[in-house]
Amino acid sequence: MRRRLLAVLLALAVAACTFSRDVSIKTHQLDRPLAGGLVNSFNVEEQLKNGYVPEVLEFLAASGKSLESTRMLRLTGQALLERGDYRAAVLPLERAHAEEGRLAYRGEAAWLLSQAHYWGGNLGDAARWARTAQSEGVRVPDGWVAFLQSGLGRAVYGGPAPGDRTAMAMIFGRPDLPRVDVQVNDRQAGGIVFDTGASISLLTEEAADRLGVERVPDAVASAYGLHRVEFPLHFGWASTVELGNVTLRNVPFGILPNDALEFDTEGSGSFRFIGVLGAHLLKEFDWQLDYNRHRIQGIKLDPAVPRGSKGQNLFFRRLKPMVRASLFQQPWFLFLFDTGSEPTMVTRSGLRRAKTGGMETAYPVTLEGIGKSKVSWGKLSNVTVGIDRFMIQYKDMVVKEENEGIEDGVLGSSFLLHFIVEIRFGAMTLTLERPYERLLREGGSAGETGITTSASPRI
Repeated sequence: MRRRLLAVLLALAVAACTFSRDVSIKTHQLDRPLAGGLVNSFNVEEQLKNGYVPEVLEFLAASGKSLESTRMLRLTGQALLERGDYRAAVLPLERAHAEEGRLAYRGEAAWLLSQAHYWGGNLGDAARWARTAQSEGVRVPDGWVAFLQSGLGRAVYGGPAPGDRTAMAMIFGRPDLPRVDVQVNDRQAGGIVFDTGASISLLTEEAADRLGVERVPDAVASAYGLHRVEFPLHFGWASTVELGNVTLRNVPFGILPNDALEFDTEGSGSFRFIGVLGAHLLKEFDWQLDYNRHRIQGIKLDPAVPRGSKGQNLFFRRLKPMVRASLFQQPWFLFLFDTGSEPTMVTRSGLRRAKTGGMETAYPVTLEGIGKSKVSWGKLSNVTVGIDRFMIQYKDMVVKEENEGIEDGVLGSSFLLHFIVEIRFGAMTLTLERPYERLLREGGSAGETGITTSASPRI
């Protein structure tokens, strides 16, 4: 499928002085509040595209009846899906599909319905709507449909009860990506990347064979990593995956060529991963990532409880989680929320939306992605990105040429490692706390465990 699968890793192609990793952490402040009356009947589609999901839902609740019925239903369903309330999105999207006379819009509604059922774990219904979307002109790969159909009758991610807790040690450093030790089919898998930016969990072919993952016949699609490099992606199922003290049953995986997760970087050297835990699995829990103490904790969510909340800043788009961020202290932009990416990046389209000045191009930065693909992009200096209570000013930031699949930017580990990160997929919120704040709140002192209040990142 045409989707991003694993994070990019930063490799400097020029002398270290040309790209600075210096950052400054400050209290999050906006230069101006979000304008009132942002959404109206003339621009509602555009504003939804721009990521103003809560504002669109507020407009539809107050003034949706002024819109033509099919348009209102389609927008409501899409906004609910992006809000994370994918179960509530099904009815308006079904009604929009039934009412719509234009084939392209019918196909769009069918594809959104397939995504809603995919998020909800109803893969048989996801396959049915994917086939409908195909028949109505949407280019959905046959291999993806075959994979979805293989999930018919499976209780995806079954096992743990709502409220069950797990805790795992975080492997972190060289590269600066969080990894956890898991067991697949009662076999030790080793360190797997905790990757919110991957749509689905992934294993290499060698790891999938070693761990006894059952491949789905004919479930093969073309996947795209960094820089649009194409490679085959097979699909399969693990009977069990053990995460700390919880065991999940019926866990889907994408299966990659063996060299797809091998990387050579100047900063971190050569290394390889055997796989990642992707967003489709991770959204089953609320998580806390403590980058300082190297600890990850999770709480199993109740799938029957509606998702989303007032003031939420996490959203789903194109099968990936997005976070609402400020850029240059301006509200609001959508960044791919990507624990599996070392760099935090901004896209050219994000810069255009922010109406910033020019980009430095004299010292390009080389990034390496899945399948050892490389490209040189530019950088921008003095970029400020804000999430929750904090904003970070970067001395230098990578500027990604394209925005497909990541909207205005990528929020990676270079931002997250300074905080205790709480990912609440139930409320759809991302909240941050400085390690020394947590320690002081718990009655300790900042020096007790080596916690530093410096804004300098660990390299």
